[in-house]
Amino acid sequence: MKEAQQELLDLEQRIEVRVQDIRSSRDWWPCRRGCSQCCRQLAQPPELSLQEWARIDEAVVALPKPIRIEVEQKIDKLLVQIAENTVSSQVVCPYLDENEGACRIYDARPIACRTYGFFVARNGNDYCQLIENEVSSRSHTTSDIVWGNAEAIRNEIEQVFGLTIPFDVHYSQFK
Repeated sequence: MKEAQQELLDLEQRIEVRVQDIRSSRDWWPCRRGCSQCCRQLAQPPELSLQEWARIDEAVVALPKPIRIEVEQKIDKLLVQIAENTVSSQVVCPYLDENEGACRIYDARPIACRTYGFFVARNGNDYCQLIENEVSSRSHTTSDIVWGNAEAIRNEIEQVFGLTIPFDVHYSQFK
């Protein structure tokens, strides 16, 4: 298990290098505390590796009790929606502090959250409209952006950590 945790940390460090490279020369980049558009519009509930789920579970347990209860209620609400097949096409992340626009488990956030907005996929299904608008409006200054490869990251996660576990499958073990 420690080896898997180290591999996850190594992957996150590689991602952070790419993220900082993009941010360092673009003070206008919208991805920062308070911009939670992606957290409010997930295409589906999270599907994560076992290692990511373990870290999230630890982070949720470590939250102050009133906040932990609120997060657990949001998790339960999303589980009911999944069970009833009433999940919206824009899922709000249950770990999001909607008032602050900030992740309550930021240090334990999944790889998908770390890459979103800085890594792209060829099929074009992972993108942020805010970033797309900014990049389009600044086309003369963004030709040097070296985007990360979202597909390669997803493939690496699956290869190293195994298949991802859907939100409801993960949380069903606690019910």
